[in-house]
Amino acid sequence: MKTVVVRILSFVLALPALAGCDPSLDLIDVRAGCPDMPLRGPGEFASAPADTMIDDFEDANLSLAQVGGRTGAWMGSLGPTPAPGSTVDLDPSSECVARGTRSAHLTSMATATYAASWTAVMMAQTPAPQSFDASSYRGFSFWIARGDRAVPPFETPIGVTTEDTAPAFGICESCNDYYAIKTRIPLTTTWTRWFVPFSDLRQYGFGRPLVPLRRDKLVSIIIWPEPQFDIWIDDLRFEP
Repeated sequence: MKTVVVRILSFVLALPALAGCDPSLDLIDVRAGCPDMPLRGPGEFASAPADTMIDDFEDANLSLAQVGGRTGAWMGSLGPTPAPGSTVDLDPSSECVARGTRSAHLTSMATATYAASWTAVMMAQTPAPQSFDASSYRGFSFWIARGDRAVPPFETPIGVTTEDTAPAFGICESCNDYYAIKTRIPLTTTWTRWFVPFSDLRQYGFGRPLVPLRRDKLVSIIIWPEPQFDIWIDDLRFEP
């Protein structure tokens, strides 16, 4: 079992720098096979407004945090025609955590390129499709790391879908051209916190119509890596 000192990282959409060590911080144990803990200050994110939390996985299910008017849940996908034996799983786990008592372990054994994804759908989509007004937020943040069974490339795209790109709303002629970061998130063996501004997200260009991102019509946050992945994620939240 590994023992390390923890202190919170400042977060930007760039490779983060570690803060200096503070000898007054408590030592915590990290289970073998889990991501290392970064140096981080106690409670930096604990005071964030409760309604900004999208999911901290503390409830041990696939529902998002039912706060801020959100009623949605996580949805996994293997595409319209998954190959035999393909799997995609999300486990709210207590084994490896960035903060709190649980995080999400996202894994896939798909074979087709970009077949597997996990999506945090903001609103329950029954009986009719619904979107969420995220116009009061400037982006979202999260802790992320790769698991010990991850295979290259050690990176992941991440972005959002809106009414303009989600097929369920019947607006797009060519759908699923979501708004993504152009530089993928590197997946390291250390928990790292990232902030993704909505202003940095762009469509790839194959969708119709191509339109500016509507934060007031947000449908989901989507993680869409290579088909085989092993990812830990924690404390996904909006940033004012």
